[in-house]
Amino acid sequence: MASKGPSASASPENSSAGGPSGSSNGAGESGGQDSTFECNICLDTAKDAVISLCGHLFCWPCLHQWLETRPNRQVCPVCKAGISRDKVIPLYGRGSTGPLSYFAIHTAPG
Repeated sequence: MASKGPSASASPENSSAGGPSGSSNGAGESGGQDSTFECNICLDTAKDAVISLCGHLFCWPCLHQWLETRPNRQVCPVCKAGISRDKVIPLYGRGSTGPLSYFAIHTAPG
């Protein structure tokens, strides 16, 4: 029988080898994994990361700009669920600069 390729059916021996195809699975891997998050708008490492109530993660500057350019239709850029600046949760962790400082500067009414 012909094989469909290495990614069609990975055996446990192959999936634990740490090859390029296994790099997206963070379960149980502690070495070599960068503990950063990717913004769903700019697709770069999230700066001042926030998470929406629908579970999507963004850079606060990216999400703030998204919301400012769509004042009449504030929806999640990923799933189109309702979203607002007061209903996002800042994420703190290693390398975090603290989104609250950015919130204080960029959310003043006016």
